[in-house]
Amino acid sequence: MKSAIKSVLSVAVMASVATASAQTTFPLRVTIDVNTTRDTQEIGSGGSGSAVVNNVRVNVSIRQKGGQLYTDPLTAELYVIGRQIHTGYYGIVDVIKKDFTFSKEQDRTFEFSSGNYALGRTDGNINVGGVYETFLVVLVDSEGKTVDTRSGRSIGEQGIALIREMGPLTLFDRDGNVVGKVDEKNTAFKAAVPAAVSSGNSGP
Repeated sequence: MKSAIKSVLSVAVMASVATASAQTTFPLRVTIDVNTTRDTQEIGSGGSGSAVVNNVRVNVSIRQKGGQLYTDPLTAELYVIGRQIHTGYYGIVDVIKKDFTFSKEQDRTFEFSSGNYALGRTDGNINVGGVYETFLVVLVDSEGKTVDTRSGRSIGEQGIALIREMGPLTLFDRDGNVVGKVDEKNTAFKAAVPAAVSSGNSGP
């Protein structure tokens, strides 16, 4: 009888250890929610058209889904992407990276926001400037491995890798070819991001 009880206890202990191990190695699952707040301000109009500034702010919320609390460090990467009206080129307006860990106190949720981006454009006879196009969020673990991604457009793995490699202020075409940088000397895109270049990193 004693040997039978020992066997049962031994099996129970081994099962408990196996369960704990499975929880530790089970892949981290998260939900990534992104919303964009915008407001439009008209700054002038005339016979040739009007000029407006779109103020854009991107808000990100990352929440662990079920399982044992994941306590290892993580990094959230946010890529804010705009588009030129007059050429169709895309520009990485800003890149924000946040290190964090999930906690019970924060309900296993991490939230952050970008800065406020003022994207100017004109319409009518002179149609230039830029608009906010989309976002890309990449969540990576302490070893640099991608846990999950979220974007406002369909972006494949190669596209995600390319955007992460190009970095802030890169100007590129639909095929991912780099055509320049967003800076004060590049008149093709500077009208689209007059405030983002100087204050895009001012967000919390």
